[in-house]
Amino acid sequence: MKLFKYEMKKLLLNRNRLILLAVMFVIFTLMSLLTSSVVFEMRGSGDYREYLALVAEHSGTLNHEQLAESKQISEAARASHEAEYGKDQNDLFNAYLFRNPVMKFHHDYANFGERVHEYWNGSEPRDKSDIRGVYPLEEKLETLKYQQDSYEYRYYQKRLETELSQGEPVFADKQFWSNFFAAFDITRVVFLFLIMLAFFMAPVFTRETENDMNGIILCSLKGRREIVTAKLLSVCSTIAVLTTMYFAGNFIGAFAVNGNIAGFDAPARCLEAFRETAIGTTVGGMAFIGILWTTFAALVFGLFVCLISAYAKSRTSVFGLSIVFILTFSMMGFLPDGIHSMIWPLIDFNFVTLSLCGIIFGGSTMYNFLGMPLSYGMAAFIVCIALSAITILLTYLAQMKRSVT
Repeated sequence: MKLFKYEMKKLLLNRNRLILLAVMFVIFTLMSLLTSSVVFEMRGSGDYREYLALVAEHSGTLNHEQLAESKQISEAARASHEAEYGKDQNDLFNAYLFRNPVMKFHHDYANFGERVHEYWNGSEPRDKSDIRGVYPLEEKLETLKYQQDSYEYRYYQKRLETELSQGEPVFADKQFWSNFFAAFDITRVVFLFLIMLAFFMAPVFTRETENDMNGIILCSLKGRREIVTAKLLSVCSTIAVLTTMYFAGNFIGAFAVNGNIAGFDAPARCLEAFRETAIGTTVGGMAFIGILWTTFAALVFGLFVCLISAYAKSRTSVFGLSIVFILTFSMMGFLPDGIHSMIWPLIDFNFVTLSLCGIIFGGSTMYNFLGMPLSYGMAAFIVCIALSAITILLTYLAQMKRSVT
């Protein structure tokens, strides 16, 4: 316990780190406020109450009469805006919608109608390598009815079962959750959250090397296995605190603007990032899963930084190498398809991709595991467990092999 307390003081429970933690909390809250700031403009409009009434009245399954009306109004507004500002001014049109809440309702409902159409018929043009929609999936299974032992048949059968179990999309008020789920965006998770983790984890082993205490620790009774255990426990505890602070700041910022958490019990597919998710849960349930997954993925990354620290000589080199890995992995998504097909495990299961729950749980990606479809989420979980075990083992070995100078 004394070793654990010492490690926690080094990583988190000291004045400089706590001040930095408070500053980061303010930054996360302000970022969430800025993301949600367009809602302020909408709430200031005289039509905002009517917007809320329309959303509440039409929440649920698709109303075809309302769809026809909303589609006509939305298309007329779009045509008028394009005639005045041009066809490529989507940002201006979105700003216009937030200044006109009733028009925003009609625009959102028209888009909702398109999503319902895509649920049944798939999107156009159709991608033959990635069939979507209930009817196209049924047609595909019909062509494979004599190949029921094949992986392709099992894959599309599971896709169809998922779509039918999820059911047709519904319309719901999700403004707060759309703002909160920006916390899972790659620009925040990768270029802010993971970098912050790397900075906090960097001195876990290098601190003793820098102040010449490493030799004394290695010669002590508990300088090998026990000290590594304390360090790993402190890393896990620190990551739990940092993740809680990160999501708390984002939640507070979004709630301060929206003033409610409406849509908590709506299907997760109401959210744009999870419109094709295979998980049959609510928006609130997906938020809970996302927080747990991000914490788990952050733990895996933190253990990896801990391993780097066990071999490095200074915290600067640890932080620098961590940034290199973050930047390298984050750019892998831009590689050509030919290269992607050759190194897809590294692209699909690197530390950056694993930290993005929208990619892991937001789609229908599956892998061929011994002829059976394995979901991206389950495959990612297995990889994370394996990476954690490997990094922990290598960290213990690194400390065991260190020599006293």
